[in-house]
Amino acid sequence: MPLLFLAFFIADLLSLAYPFIAYYLYREWDKYQDTVNDDYAQRCLYGAIVLLLFIVLGKFLIKVLLSKNRKGEDEPHMFDTNKQETVRRPDGSTINVEYYGREDGQSIIFVHGLNANIKNWYYQRKYFEKDYRLIMMDLPGMGKSTRPANKDLSLTKLAADLQAVIEHTGAKNPILWGHSMGGMTVLTLLAKNRDVGFPAIKGVILEHTTYTNPVRTILFRGLMTAIQKPVLTPLCYLIIFLSPVIWICRWMSYLNGNAHIMTRWLTFAGTQTAKQLDFSTLLSTLTPPAVMARGCLGMFRYDVTDKLSDIRVPTLIIGANKDRLTRPDASTYMQEHIPNAELVMLSPGNHQALLERHKEVNEAATRFIQKLSKGE
Repeated sequence: MPLLFLAFFIADLLSLAYPFIAYYLYREWDKYQDTVNDDYAQRCLYGAIVLLLFIVLGKFLIKVLLSKNRKGEDEPHMFDTNKQETVRRPDGSTINVEYYGREDGQSIIFVHGLNANIKNWYYQRKYFEKDYRLIMMDLPGMGKSTRPANKDLSLTKLAADLQAVIEHTGAKNPILWGHSMGGMTVLTLLAKNRDVGFPAIKGVILEHTTYTNPVRTILFRGLMTAIQKPVLTPLCYLIIFLSPVIWICRWMSYLNGNAHIMTRWLTFAGTQTAKQLDFSTLLSTLTPPAVMARGCLGMFRYDVTDKLSDIRVPTLIIGANKDRLTRPDASTYMQEHIPNAELVMLSPGNHQALLERHKEVNEAATRFIQKLSKGE
């Protein structure tokens, strides 16, 4: 998301400054030790030591200070499967597809958002795999999927990848579940295929997503829209060019906790555990900055506003009252303009409610899926 992209860039710049500040304090200590300014020198030395410790260990303090202690909470962690395939695309990219759950169950295809991967569905995998066939894909350049040779990360490209996964897996009447950019991918697929033959989609779950360029439905939307062309677009190309350097800074931000601060403020509502915050921040850090930048450029050209009324697939929209990246009115707008849509608004909730409010999310999705099975 553009605002998260900008916030992480600021955090990366701060992280890059810390070693220089520590070095300056060390030089001051070296210069003034054993002089009349020895007290000042000692303070500089202590400051340099504290700053160096913060650079490598800051996240342990930050994530605890910014989180809640929820006793008995199932904490997310990385997971894997021996049921994995690779779908090769004409643009040179390969899409990682993983299978979980019952082979004879109703198929649910999960599409994650920008700066994430399959692992972001930790709670959904664990909850739904006992009754359903779960098909999870990594978007290109994220997780175990590779980048396209033509560097295209447009929503049209992502929708084509999703269509290829549906066809490759042979999923019959699947339910599509998209989070954030994944929801935009699902909407683009539906809009693209509304007038042509396409395998039947049983239902759609759109979680914390939007129907148009997200700068128009984000926190500070007026400012973000105004600076898109003069600031955000050039910044995307700059980060693409400097991606290896920015990625080093991104890992520094993860270690010192700057990235956790940005992740907490923009994607959580304040009830998350320290592990949930760290897990989400780690997934963001694993995404190459160039991929994030190209993803943002793709979203700048995204808009299915005039296609919403043509979508006839039963749709569940999950929004959150504190979502800063796709404000709740975006969810309300989609519910009002998609003919067969219902809305669940989480409170409190933010952009990572699939982690923070996973019980409510999974229960809402279960009710929706059961209604589809009954033909209601």
